[in-house]
Amino acid sequence: MKSLKYIIALCLVPLAFTACVDANMEQELDPKNNYQTVNDADNVVLGAYASFLKLGKQMVVLNELRGDLVDVTTNASTDLQQINSKSPDANNQYADPTPFYTVIMNCNDALSNFDKMKAKGTLTDDEYKELYSDMTGLRCYTYLQLGVQFGNVPYITKPLNTIADVKAVAEKQATVPLDTLISYLIKDMESLYTNIGSGALDSYQNSDLVQYTLDGYSLKTSFVNKHLLLGDLYLWNEDYTKAGIEYYKVLGRDDGESATGNYLYYRCNSQTTNSSLVFGTGSYFQILYLRYHEDDINSMGNFWVNMFQDLPQNKPYIYEWVWSIPYDVDFKPTFPFTSLFNPVSDGGNYQLMASSYAVDSLWNNQKQTNGFNYDARGEGSSFLKQSDGTYAIRKYKYRADEDAKNEGNLFLYRAGQIHLRYAEAANRAGYPKVAWALLNNGVQSTFNYSTAKDGSEKFISGWGPNNYYPAPWYLDARFDTDLNIRSPWRYNQGIRGRACLESRSLSNIKSIDIIDNKTDSTHVIEQYLLDESALECGFEGSRWFDLVRIAHRLNKEGLDGGAFLTKRLAGKYSRSSTAAPTYTKDESTWFLKFKW
Repeated sequence: MKSLKYIIALCLVPLAFTACVDANMEQELDPKNNYQTVNDADNVVLGAYASFLKLGKQMVVLNELRGDLVDVTTNASTDLQQINSKSPDANNQYADPTPFYTVIMNCNDALSNFDKMKAKGTLTDDEYKELYSDMTGLRCYTYLQLGVQFGNVPYITKPLNTIADVKAVAEKQATVPLDTLISYLIKDMESLYTNIGSGALDSYQNSDLVQYTLDGYSLKTSFVNKHLLLGDLYLWNEDYTKAGIEYYKVLGRDDGESATGNYLYYRCNSQTTNSSLVFGTGSYFQILYLRYHEDDINSMGNFWVNMFQDLPQNKPYIYEWVWSIPYDVDFKPTFPFTSLFNPVSDGGNYQLMASSYAVDSLWNNQKQTNGFNYDARGEGSSFLKQSDGTYAIRKYKYRADEDAKNEGNLFLYRAGQIHLRYAEAANRAGYPKVAWALLNNGVQSTFNYSTAKDGSEKFISGWGPNNYYPAPWYLDARFDTDLNIRSPWRYNQGIRGRACLESRSLSNIKSIDIIDNKTDSTHVIEQYLLDESALECGFEGSRWFDLVRIAHRLNKEGLDGGAFLTKRLAGKYSRSSTAAPTYTKDESTWFLKFKW
């Protein structure tokens, strides 16, 4: 019996992770030898993630190049040019759904055999819960990415041995549209609670997968965060309160900790100035100025960019990153982004660059709180201007700069992105002030009640003192020394505040035409959040994912999501004198054609 396994080529002595490393799809393996112990099960999980890492390049290209932030250079391959113009031929590597189904097939195989191992007593209840929920989450995440790119896709959950088997099954069943797929994925994730019990969506706690380092790497941030995944699924499904609940399970994970620990993880903390410009001295991933020198551009400290060169075993890194998987130069799969993004002088082929339209209309159109026209997250951080006037993407290069090796990370979930999606859900759930706080200058500044009698009433999200929002929109940012109050959100300054930028304004809302003359505050805030997602998370592999979600929502409202996509993408193609793809209200025009 044949069984495809992509097991990562690593050996960890304390765990005896001696996986059967082979990417040969036709290798004869006896499945009964692969699921004998919990170490075998761990190896299978690592193998599934190895196949997911192989998919990383394709996901980043599709999500970024199909959006407005990334453009092709004159060096771009024919495949990349075709994706940019939405005209891939039958041999285009980026329009091939097979790598998605390789991950899905590995997950299906693992899930089926984990059930058998549990029935035999090979896995304890706790081991089964963690392993089974992780593989379910990875499968659902892969399906969601697949659906956002192709629209209608085959949904297969039965264990199969080869991609040929997968294709044969797919040909005999109808494909499912994106909305139906999302409903299936929500059911899959929710069923974990039913079948496994409370805590089913929590991250690994006791598994050897997170108790040790793997050749120096901590794997704690390498596995899908299932609460964030379910939050995304609810966001797509317009279940905004449910989405907020799942996002807050991550954002508020340490709310109950002591004052020394309740503010650290995922709060996007910052301060306006600092007496030191040494990273980690009173601040982490933010942009600020040396105290008393706020008007001197040379006194600016850009610590925000440090998050892209740190390693997952370091504390500052894990305060920001929830899911990020490292590529190491010594192991397969190898880091795929050097060739795509690096100039030739930096060892790459420089095939993709930041679009000049996005640079000018987004990053170069921001103003700092001290009046400087500059977003430090842009030039010098996310991208770097070249001698020919183009902009080379830098986010994937910093790890290599540190150790002169071809390695880096696959970026998946981090705090800044979660804040923006939680804010998107809050805005649509009827709590736009929460969205405004997290987008702009934070909870304290937004909810500073002049009628509060003392520090016990101030700085909590709500309509006023003692009239606070319900969960999951309750944010406590109180900080009162006399009353000994140190609440979890006390250092939160918002996404733009962390970047030292002026807050957005609603004063000219009637002049902001989003689509079809929609100028109400809900839509305007949503577009501001979309803009900020570009500024904060550009090139990290989520742009098309975000654009299609908003377009899909507009269609459901009776507006024209295709016109929205056309408007958002027009500048990129116009600037490069390239014909723009056609997008209409018919969502089938948005997606790639599904073909093996």
